[in-house]
Amino acid sequence: MYMIANKCCLTIAAAMLMLAATAGSARQTTAAAETKASSDEGDYTLQSGDEIEIKVFEIPELSDRVRIRPDGKISALLLDDVQAAGLAPAELDDILTKGYSAFYFNPRVTVIVRGFSNQRVYVGGEVNQPGMLQLAGELSAVGAVMEAGGFRQTARRSSVILLRKGDDGPEIRRLNLDDVLGKGAPDIALRPFDVVFVPRTFIAKANLFVQQYIRDLLPVATNANFTYILGERASVIP
Repeated sequence: MYMIANKCCLTIAAAMLMLAATAGSARQTTAAAETKASSDEGDYTLQSGDEIEIKVFEIPELSDRVRIRPDGKISALLLDDVQAAGLAPAELDDILTKGYSAFYFNPRVTVIVRGFSNQRVYVGGEVNQPGMLQLAGELSAVGAVMEAGGFRQTARRSSVILLRKGDDGPEIRRLNLDDVLGKGAPDIALRPFDVVFVPRTFIAKANLFVQQYIRDLLPVATNANFTYILGERASVIP
């Protein structure tokens, strides 16, 4: 009986160690995911309608969950109206931290985007209905063109340009959508604020695209999250 009890204890202890290790691993994975999410949010520009959570460490009465109003502002405890639209989450974090510093010593504020109001892409050029598209779920380049009414007869489908926000300006890719449609080549999934431009003629040098077609893109470039199009430094992604 003593030996059986010993074996049971050892089995239980081993199981507990395995559970502890699994929990530790899960915590590390969650922490890594949260870190990545925070990094991704740093590139995002807040917009009217976005839902954000304000968390203030050890001052729970200041923590709140708010939606950015149509005028671009939020109502924050003690600070009244604060401009939020047009800022990155980290920038709003800094403003709130400075504001709360007038009332509390060394407040630690975190701004988390909980809901996005307007995840969009733009499709322009030789399509039948150029304009903004709502990005709900996964949408490919071909799918976006189809949602924009499809190609015009004058479209150069083998030389479609994809603009994507990069660290130092727009990243430019040439997409051969003829191969996607005719040969089953893989399509590319779009990200928020991508621009898909279907030209009339073949674009020999993709890095000259922005200079050649910037007039066609000026209307969309006035949107806060598409201003990266105007960046002086563009990189070509093969």
